[in-house]
Amino acid sequence: LKVLIAAAWADSRLSHSELNYLKALAQKFNLNDADWLALEPHLEDPPSEDEVKAFFQDLLSRTATSSGRNEVIRHIERILNADAQITAEEHDFLEQYTLILKEASTVEVLIGRMKGLFQKRPPAGLVDLDEFIRNKIFFKLRRRIGTEQVTPEMYRLCLLGGLMGIVAQADGEIDPRELQEIRRQLQARGRFETESLEILVSIIEEESVRGLDRARLIAEYTRNIGFEERVEVLDLLFAVAAANGSLTYAELEELRGISSGLGLSHRQYIDAKLRSRKD
Repeated sequence: LKVLIAAAWADSRLSHSELNYLKALAQKFNLNDADWLALEPHLEDPPSEDEVKAFFQDLLSRTATSSGRNEVIRHIERILNADAQITAEEHDFLEQYTLILKEASTVEVLIGRMKGLFQKRPPAGLVDLDEFIRNKIFFKLRRRIGTEQVTPEMYRLCLLGGLMGIVAQADGEIDPRELQEIRRQLQARGRFETESLEILVSIIEEESVRGLDRARLIAEYTRNIGFEERVEVLDLLFAVAAANGSLTYAELEELRGISSGLGLSHRQYIDAKLRSRKD
């Protein structure tokens, strides 16, 4: 399935039809929840070229017969045709891998033929599924800017960014003024290159629309923090929600839920709401 995901991403987008094809195959192959979870990082963002190489190496090591390789080609053709059109990029992908799969006779030769296809990016590390689950925004930031650009405080700031995004998205859309407040809060708390900050804000916006796990973010962020910092976080989230000049019912309910998750009382939630109206 990872090879088929790579094929679907060949044109830099994964369509609903392609995703549905993958889901149907997952059901056919009796994938369990853990198996599907391992695929999710690649369903949300395109795999790197190095990862695609690893997918094919793994597949080819287990598919030595010509009939097995032909079955792989048929599935690649079907997923690329799932949305009733094949783009130029998808056609190139199909052509390259059909040639590799049909002409080579051994795994070693197959892998040798693949080497020239993966020279654009530096090698990427294995996907850290635990990090993807615990802090998806940080996981994606690391993949986009590179590990060497990641600073120690970014992990917690990504968690905080996720909470800010959840609040801003609570009423169904993120106002540009709310997004600017998120940017300001992150900049005030971390050392970011301009490009890295913009990438982070973009990821926060994308993932907030897609949907983030509030309970998981709170649990991860609040490890080893005291009462005062929890109150400070709630004040910060109120500032984001109020950045467009008003607090909607949906935002207030989201803030109430976060306040409870932070272990704060209803009185402390009310106090934070009153403070936000005074500012």
